[in-house]
Amino acid sequence: MSGLLENKKFYDEASSFYDEMIEFEKNLEKRKTSLKNIIMKTGFVADLGCGTGLDSIALALNGNTVFAVDASSKMIEAAKLNAQNFSADVTFLKSTIQNIPEQYNSKFDFVVSLGNSLANIEGSTIYSTIQRIYDLICNNGYALIHILNYHLILEKQERIVSIKQDKNFWYVRFYDFINGQINFNILKFDKENPFNKQLLTTQIYGYKFDLLAKVFESVGFKEVKFWSDLEKNKFNVTSSKDLFIYARKLE
Repeated sequence: MSGLLENKKFYDEASSFYDEMIEFEKNLEKRKTSLKNIIMKTGFVADLGCGTGLDSIALALNGNTVFAVDASSKMIEAAKLNAQNFSADVTFLKSTIQNIPEQYNSKFDFVVSLGNSLANIEGSTIYSTIQRIYDLICNNGYALIHILNYHLILEKQERIVSIKQDKNFWYVRFYDFINGQINFNILKFDKENPFNKQLLTTQIYGYKFDLLAKVFESVGFKEVKFWSDLEKNKFNVTSSKDLFIYARKLE
């Protein structure tokens, strides 16, 4: 499809306005509180698909030692600047999850991947990606993984994800559903001159609850829990907007 960007290029392009679109500063304190209630004992934490660093910085400010990974070089650059601005000590690595060096195996008490990052993982690699996450975690460590509820999204096929604004721009996130493929779009346009616009499109992968439950079990995770939010409310496949997977590694 014309205009369809590789995932890394999509996020490289979005990095220049991403913080304004997700209301970075407004949500940082909320994320600190939410993660503090889940990761109550500080330790070594990996943030996979860190983007511009919202979760990495929240985790670091909560007292954790944080290792943050993203495949987009521009997102990593923005995250480093944000970490500096918030005086957060974070180590960054530009990499896909699968290509994280083996020297990090069994190093982390917690692996976190929020912000629907899992939907950016290409379909043929989802099993090996979850296996890689498992390998990074130390014995008795945990994973906290987030993805949108694509069972509900694909059933309803509602195209609009969100509409946000800042002082100068509107940001519209929406889907195209084309022959079983899901394309994710971000449209940014100027409030004063709507024809001053930028449209970014990439393919994403709408993994459903049933598949993910099987994959997490098959790679060896134990005590797997499924939440609808970071307040630990139970996931409902027919109504929950989000799916959070909380799982333990026990060997």
